Amino acid sequence: MRAAAIDIGSNAVRLMIADVEDGKIVNIVHKDRHVTKLAEVLSTKGILSDASIEKTMNALRLFAEAMTLHGAERFHAVATSAVREARNSNVLIEAAGRLGINIQVIDGTVEAGLIFSGVCSAVDTTGRKALVFDIGGGSTEFIYAEPGQEHRKLSVPMGVVKMAERYDFSGVLDMEQMDRIRIPLFGVLNEVVNALDCKPDMLIGSAGTPTTLAAIEMHMENYDQIKVNGFDIKKHQIEKILEKLCAITAEERLLVPGMEAGRQEVLIPGILITLELMSILGIEDLTVSDFGLREGLVVAVANA
Repeated sequence: MRAAAIDIGSNAVRLMIADVEDGKIVNIVHKDRHVTKLAEVLSTKGILSDASIEKTMNALRLFAEAMTLHGAERFHAVATSAVREARNSNVLIEAAGRLGINIQVIDGTVEAGLIFSGVCSAVDTTGRKALVFDIGGGSTEFIYAEPGQEHRKLSVPMGVVKMAERYDFSGVLDMEQMDRIRIPLFGVLNEVVNALDCKPDMLIGSAGTPTTLAAIEMHMENYDQIKVNGFDIKKHQIEKILEKLCAITAEERLLVPGMEAGRQEVLIPGILITLELMSILGIEDLTVSDFGLREGLVVAVANA
């Protein structure tokens, strides 16, 4: 079955077209991704900006063409935190509908389940107590899996675009300032860990923050999904990347090998969330997954 999945996130819109057999992705036919920052004014205005809606619609038009070109037999589009929360989300949903793309707005629990399904198709968690976290633009999802137990899931309205709207990460940054920002993160993340009652021996990060960290650590000029999937990065390596990025401006960060355009400001809040979580858990290693919601969705579409 050739299926397609569209993930309309708070920071980026992503497409995957893949051949799926027996619940597994056997061939990735086409992928595309556009940073549209749907959540860029959500915290202050409660709406999706006209500019972000236009960028998203431009991306969806390209996705529609790609699905026709590559012969996708089925497709499904989901939207997450920004579209869930915005008062004017109907503007985007109706515009997409006129294009023939019906958007399903999913809640955090459904989102977390799809993320976990996608991650497990790339990273083996068999026999491990694993905590998966996915830092989005408007929310962060957590899934704790323990052998023989039902998975526990939690979504919190904490994301990198929201944080970048609240704090200015565009210039050179003082590390003491970063420590102050981490204080409120501790409260949120400590509640998450307690609510999930988790004591993982494996921490897995999906979405743009951990994959970009992996790409930077490997000095990637051209992103390589195969090398990123399953890459292990240590806490002290992440701390060194944070120090390096804080010492330069957002424009200069674009010159760092592995840095994706559009992530030069939002990567730093993602790193702060990651480091604070690792500190609370007492974990020194992070396993990176390039697979997440989009991959979990494409399998679900094929199996529908």
